[in-house]
Amino acid sequence: MIFDNTKLLLGLLYRPVSAMGRIVDEGHWLYAAIVVAALSMIFHSAITSHIYNSYQAVYRELPATPPPTTLATHPPVPYEDEEFEQAPPTPHFTYDRLPLPLVGNHGWWFVSFEAPSFATVVMGIAVLYVPFLILLVTMAGTNASFGVMLRRDYGPLLTCALMAWAASHLPFAVVGIVLGSVGVGARTSLAIWAASALCFGLLMAVGLRMLFGTQYQKALLLVAVGALAFSVQSKLFASVSPFLFSPFLLFYAFSMFRGDIGDIGLSFRQRQGFRRSMEAATINPRDASAHYQLGLIYQYRRQYTEAISRFQHAIEIDNDETDAHFQLGRIAREQGRLQDAINHFGVVLEQDEKHSHSEIWREIGATYLAASMFNEARDALETFTSRREYDPEGLYYYGKTLEELGERVAAREVFDRCIEAVKTMPSYRYREQRKWDKLARERLAA
Repeated sequence: MIFDNTKLLLGLLYRPVSAMGRIVDEGHWLYAAIVVAALSMIFHSAITSHIYNSYQAVYRELPATPPPTTLATHPPVPYEDEEFEQAPPTPHFTYDRLPLPLVGNHGWWFVSFEAPSFATVVMGIAVLYVPFLILLVTMAGTNASFGVMLRRDYGPLLTCALMAWAASHLPFAVVGIVLGSVGVGARTSLAIWAASALCFGLLMAVGLRMLFGTQYQKALLLVAVGALAFSVQSKLFASVSPFLFSPFLLFYAFSMFRGDIGDIGLSFRQRQGFRRSMEAATINPRDASAHYQLGLIYQYRRQYTEAISRFQHAIEIDNDETDAHFQLGRIAREQGRLQDAINHFGVVLEQDEKHSHSEIWREIGATYLAASMFNEARDALETFTSRREYDPEGLYYYGKTLEELGERVAAREVFDRCIEAVKTMPSYRYREQRKWDKLARERLAA
């Protein structure tokens, strides 16, 4: 386990997308937690301790004040000609917090460079950061509630977050140790810390895109907002850390939440087990379905290279695997390979022109629209919307095609139908489809 997980950890440094997918399938959170706990202590010793001593806890001496005059300090003089030697002034010391570069004193609202305990970073990621990130993803628009997503995705996201933290801080900790031999300044340490935080955010954006299908721009925004959990961590754990690892508190916490913890662990194990069973099924040289199912997993994670390979294997085994052709066409359209998409969709039409509830016509129409072949796009989308009158995506493409052809009145009517279709959808589908409502309103306003 240690060797395999170390390979996954190092793989994040040069192949983050592929490595993140393998972490979900094969990674172990306990290994990642131990590495993060040990690395956080090393990183503080090599990097953040210099920032702490130079910015957060600057040792300063206050002006000395003379001691108060009392009978104890000024005893009565027994003889008039005897001189009394007064006690020296008492020195005072304090710790100052200096403004940070670029952000000034406002930066202290969000960061702290105090020495962590052995498990502070692990607890911050597990208790605050990962649940907060799942909440943000839920609010950004998904078909599932927060509770469902927490049980389903907490384990994979926690493992990815711990691995990402370790991978993003490991090289900079090594740099800090090397520079420490010649002396590393506070500004250099601050730059190294900022670089490690930026790398962690980028890796987490890859993880969100893989697990939830989030676009990179939205994933980066969610990760940036989710970083607020670390500011809460530095303030919360400073006050409760003496009690956090009390055996009695841990026992009662486990007794109260062991059902939820068990559900989370079971969900994670089942996901990894399903992936392994699919891999085992591909040993059968005639099982095209196993390759197709693995391709769907990779496609959902936006690992398109692996997905294309699996779908092509399915076609090589069975050329009548219509679903594989359909998904290859969708990937090709998304990647801008429009001719390849048309070729795959053509095969699907030959095998089943009503494939996937006639969604094949919507995909063909969208591909022709992207290729600026508007007459062909209109024919395909007319066929689709005649069969699926309340599909917002198809209506939006159809309206945009009519707009490009100069049929503005008809286009406005179709955009209105698109907005109405989204408004009348059940709540569990509204979040998924509301982007078409937004796009249709933008076209109407234009």
